[in-house]
Amino acid sequence: MIIEPIAFESLGVRSQATYVETKDVRIVIDPAISLAPRRYGLPPHQVEVDTLMELAKKIIERAKIADVLVVTHYHYDHHDPGYVIPKDVYKDKVVLIKDTNSFINVSQGKIRAPKFLRSIKGLPKEISNADGREYRFGGTKISISHPVPHGADVRLGYVIQVNVKDGDTSVLFTSDVEGLPSDEHVKFTYSSNPNFIIIDGPLSYLLGRALTEDQLQSSVKNMEKIAKLGLEKMVVDHHVLRDLNYLKVLSSLHDVARSAGVKVTTAAEILGLEVRQLEAKRRELFAKDNRPAKIPKNLADLLRTDQ
Repeated sequence: MIIEPIAFESLGVRSQATYVETKDVRIVIDPAISLAPRRYGLPPHQVEVDTLMELAKKIIERAKIADVLVVTHYHYDHHDPGYVIPKDVYKDKVVLIKDTNSFINVSQGKIRAPKFLRSIKGLPKEISNADGREYRFGGTKISISHPVPHGADVRLGYVIQVNVKDGDTSVLFTSDVEGLPSDEHVKFTYSSNPNFIIIDGPLSYLLGRALTEDQLQSSVKNMEKIAKLGLEKMVVDHHVLRDLNYLKVLSSLHDVARSAGVKVTTAAEILGLEVRQLEAKRRELFAKDNRPAKIPKNLADLLRTDQ
């Protein structure tokens, strides 16, 4: 099995786009990419824009060769109705989506999901509401969880988790669970028993606003429990990599994982690259070069819509 992170925060953008290939099927999970419209009161820096455009090309390349595209929910760093990732990547694909009619909040269910479905109408070979279902492609099984909250509560809606199993190897993609803050988030992990897990980590950069100290500690403790399940690798990225102090936040997880023989890493490190926390370093970027970024219209439209 090939597991390739395509675009993540450790690579300099907002995304969790992931490519998985087995002997039977090629899959891209959440083929989308974005930037924070504002961070520290600052717009995206030119380095972030350039990085996004470069990684968007890689998402497009992988999506075009994929057989299956999965959309775990309808935030713009996880799905794209054509702002940056062209809608024709969905042509002739099997598209597995978060159900647009149940366990979904208002902004996703009434606005974003319908807009997305309109944008790809007539393109896919098949569109399937995937919540709680299993799909087989030869000897490969794709299992989808029942919807779980996007974090500690349902304010931001629900997501579906994805497990791809081929023989004795399986990878679990948690989507935006914000570090497994409750028992509801870990059920699918226990039932899937993966070798490899890709998890987004807690919103520690918003501690005191969108995250309480108790929720943070609960998330990390549940991640420590998962690390003891016999995993080989645990990629912790996305939300938590928006925090410059992510290593401190995850220090106890690293200790527990090390004792259990589990490698905790980031998407960038899996690819043999240096971690590039561009959003978290936006102040530093502007201190070196404060010229306004040249933002293409399609990206400007996405960032404006995402606010």
